[in-house]
Amino acid sequence: MNMIELAETKSRAWAIMLYVLGTVLLMAELVGMTMKQSDFVDGLWLGVAMVCALTLLPWRRWLHPDSELNRLLDDEVVREHRRMSCTAGFWASLIAALLTAPFAHDAMLASYDVSRVVATAGLFAAMVSFATLELRAAR
Repeated sequence: MNMIELAETKSRAWAIMLYVLGTVLLMAELVGMTMKQSDFVDGLWLGVAMVCALTLLPWRRWLHPDSELNRLLDDEVVREHRRMSCTAGFWASLIAALLTAPFAHDAMLASYDVSRVVATAGLFAAMVSFATLELRAAR
């Protein structure tokens, strides 16, 4: 297997992992909204959200900038996909914030729940967008 095939394989695996992590984040949020006052579920959601946020960063380029494989995995197309997915995450967060604001105002939702919904919407949209763009590019 040459370097290009290895990079394509790793890229597909990374995209699939983003779908799985996004699903886990969404499930943790749904469970957290149904189970009030559960420290375990809150901690689980926070941990998964932090891991999800970290997966969107260009760690490969930062940690091993001279690696040929990492240069292939973080080329200009991947950088553009990352930018586009972060834009999608921003708009999803903005829409979630605007839609949940009236519920927070009338005390139907706690501010903590609103912030979790906004963060989950942004992270989920960014991860799914990035994974979809990467898989489309791999075809």
